[in-house]
Amino acid sequence: MSSEKSYGRFDDFRKRWGLLIAIACMIIVWLLPTPADLSPEGKRALILFSGVFILYLTEALPLPVTSLAIVPAAVLMDTASLKFALAGFSSSSVYLIVGAFILSSAMVKTRLAERITYMILNKIGCSPRRITFGVMLANIFLAFLVPSSTARTAILLPVCISIIGLFQQEGRSRFSVNILLVLAFTNATISAGILTATVPNVVTLDFISKAGGSHITYGQWFNVGFPPALLMTLVTWYLIQLFFRPEHKQIAGGEGYISKQLQQFGNMSNNEWRTLAIFFLVVLLWTTGTWTKLDATTACLIGASLLFFPKFGVLNWSDANKGISWQVVFICGGGVSLGHILMETGAATWVANSIFHSLNLGTLSTLMLLVVVMCIIQYLHILFVGTTAMATAFLPIVISLGKTAGLSPEFLALPAGMLIGGYPLLMFYNTMPNILVYGTGRINSGDFPMVGVLVCFVACVIYALSAAFYWPFLGVF
Repeated sequence: MSSEKSYGRFDDFRKRWGLLIAIACMIIVWLLPTPADLSPEGKRALILFSGVFILYLTEALPLPVTSLAIVPAAVLMDTASLKFALAGFSSSSVYLIVGAFILSSAMVKTRLAERITYMILNKIGCSPRRITFGVMLANIFLAFLVPSSTARTAILLPVCISIIGLFQQEGRSRFSVNILLVLAFTNATISAGILTATVPNVVTLDFISKAGGSHITYGQWFNVGFPPALLMTLVTWYLIQLFFRPEHKQIAGGEGYISKQLQQFGNMSNNEWRTLAIFFLVVLLWTTGTWTKLDATTACLIGASLLFFPKFGVLNWSDANKGISWQVVFICGGGVSLGHILMETGAATWVANSIFHSLNLGTLSTLMLLVVVMCIIQYLHILFVGTTAMATAFLPIVISLGKTAGLSPEFLALPAGMLIGGYPLLMFYNTMPNILVYGTGRINSGDFPMVGVLVCFVACVIYALSAAFYWPFLGVF
């Protein structure tokens, strides 16, 4: 319990003093001499970034409030016009997120996602290892249909808790840790391979596009990201089995319980069929975007709109409004605006050049540069609560770092974005899915880094190798 108490004290400190620390950092950056290769606009952008970065870290203000405050702060500090400061809120990534949340609302309301989960578990079998493998498969399948990692966790968590209850054990056990880590970790790792499965993926594409990089469709992201994500999901499941072997080889009554739960759903309802049809249409439009010229956002909004149509749709606005995480929308919009300001004023380039030369990264091979940057990005997860804020803070600098090294914008940004969105596995507070499983009381805070540190290191190597060898084979770079 000592780690939980220590984090609690740190949490109180950062929220109480975070605003003052942010202001102090802004003043310090303002007082520092302006480097010759940094424009006055770039320095003002860095002053703004330093304050926002501290507020993102400390959450002294709610993250959506900090993100909204970026707009007036940028205008008042003369780093951007109002139109440019608001550009992040009109980016396609914001509306892709809104559409994805609406699609997710339909899956939850009709309970189609829950039905699919029990169907998978019923087919897999009822030994502890098979059940955890089934939870992993459910995460993989639902990542295509429920574009929200928090929503997927909310769907699967009650199922996992019920299965843990069949052991008739209270509190923490090896099996409870096993199944809950599989739920949270494989939910995250598979998200890296599916464009709409997590917000940082969408933010990554937005920054790459603004930096003059390639236009990457839903299908291209799948081809690039899904194989390493699937490999890492299987590796993650296997490592969890090694670290936390279940106490029993069979679950008494497990098969009967899952079968009974599935039977209670009865036949597929009309609403479920309509929801499934709309999802198949959206996925079809996503995967054929190269030929139809429809981008992922347009395809997603087509499906989201159909869900409201009379006599065919399954949602009303109240349902959708409950399902949309407006705080994520605001964080994404404000963060993207800040990223654009950093790139446009040259601030991101100056930071990247400073890092590149001070660390002598120019002496490294391309592969080693990838590994070093991936490791730095990966273990910075320790500092952040939430992946969207982290993506908007670091991706502009990563893109500029790649340009300094003579690489295309996507060369470092793609693997970095995938690691940010897919591998927040080091601490229990990194993402809402981690917090949800930790909140059950059946897992300790130390269980996360016990597996997460190793998984994250393997992921750095896998994604660096993918960027260096597999993706060029596909013609991405």
